[in-house]
Amino acid sequence: MHHVERWEDRSVLRFTVTPLNDQDEDREDLILPAPFGTGALDRQHSAFNLVDPLEQAFYSPVRDESGETTIGSEVVPHWVMDADYEYQVHFPPLPEDTERITLVVNGSFGEFTGIPVIDGEPPAEPPGDSVDPSDINPGDTVAVPLREAEMTSEPEDYARDLYSIIEDSSRTRTSTTDEETIGLHADVLFDFDEATLTPEAEDVLAEVVQETRENADPSRPPIRVVGHTDGRGSEDYNQDLSERRAQAVLDVLEEGLGTEYEYETEGRGAEEPLVEEGGADDEEARATNRRVEISYKIRQPGDARTGTEQRTGSLDGRTGAAAPPAPFRAEDGEVIDTAEAGLVQGNAEYELGVRPLYRDGAYLVGVFDIRHMDTGGTVPPVLRPLNSRDYPGGWFTAFNLTVGGNEDVRYRAVRVGPRPTEDLERARYLSTPQWPVQPLETGHTERVFVYFPAPPTETDAVTLHAADFGTFEVPVE
Repeated sequence: MHHVERWEDRSVLRFTVTPLNDQDEDREDLILPAPFGTGALDRQHSAFNLVDPLEQAFYSPVRDESGETTIGSEVVPHWVMDADYEYQVHFPPLPEDTERITLVVNGSFGEFTGIPVIDGEPPAEPPGDSVDPSDINPGDTVAVPLREAEMTSEPEDYARDLYSIIEDSSRTRTSTTDEETIGLHADVLFDFDEATLTPEAEDVLAEVVQETRENADPSRPPIRVVGHTDGRGSEDYNQDLSERRAQAVLDVLEEGLGTEYEYETEGRGAEEPLVEEGGADDEEARATNRRVEISYKIRQPGDARTGTEQRTGSLDGRTGAAAPPAPFRAEDGEVIDTAEAGLVQGNAEYELGVRPLYRDGAYLVGVFDIRHMDTGGTVPPVLRPLNSRDYPGGWFTAFNLTVGGNEDVRYRAVRVGPRPTEDLERARYLSTPQWPVQPLETGHTERVFVYFPAPPTETDAVTLHAADFGTFEVPVE
């Protein structure tokens, strides 16, 4: 990886690929029909994405107006061993003050942190070397030609917010740099089928009022309160119950926050579940879907506020200020602990190797080795045994962090973009996007990574909860 250039209307990632002849000395070429795609038929640059760990943004390669073709170098399917291929992939414009960026790549390459962002401009003559293997020798440098496709007029469509998720026994807080949503568990606030607040709800809502007063920006209204039910009951009944519960929460907010803020309330019944109901864990799924969500725009640094000059994130300081972007890491830390687990009902044996976590801006990055053992079967591609039911769509959402022995507050995998409201499995999280990357032979190891919200900057160790592999005490570098 070389750098990202900031052009007037886009950002350009530049890198070199060298097919290495380190396994079969007699092999002269390599054929990969879709080397940068997310599948055998994806002949685009879909495997490359940029992460701004300070702005908490995720950038996909821009495409043409049809949305089918990524912009950048041609995709070369036939490579000559030991030749250097110079590539470009084009992305949406980055913020002017972004100096370093992280690249995440599908497969086992993982994350490349600390890539410099520099000013640049399109060259007078675009690259145009021949990519015909008969014209290339080992050791040659090939400037791969650009595709002829024109970039979409709306490159910003390929930029998405990153959502940090922190949960405790009464609520789940989901936040970007600009907006925050507090999902209150309805079973804490109300008795079954009721819309009258319980005594326990008073303490929970008192904390929410204080947090909202400190963090919500009254100049960018409204504070929105939305009620949700599970799927039990008729559509009309659920709609009415969700509206009444939202209003009960709003009444407490209005009383505590006063007239400085504007408010909106609505009920959505069972239209937007978080998880699918009807399975073996149906009661737990329904409890997850019963909630009241409070959302608002966040005060930005420097805004006037009462009591503090910095956003608290929560009452107990569970989120700290962002660290600088991580520098480039040529090597991972040493494996500090391992554990074995039988996945897929014990039929697939794997070993998890845990390395120290490190900070990348607003996040902690977990790096793990997963090795297939010499007993049992393997995890088929259609199963996701390391996922949490409450967070469908990812591959490692069952992994989470706790800090300082406080098991009630859990830091979950960072989500890319808004939560889907229909096909829940389409949610994406900032981690290795598929596992196993390829069918694992006995003894084969794959490196995977997961991004979590960062705890306060003074945190030097966390507890990792790694699904069937158990718990680990892990240092933070």
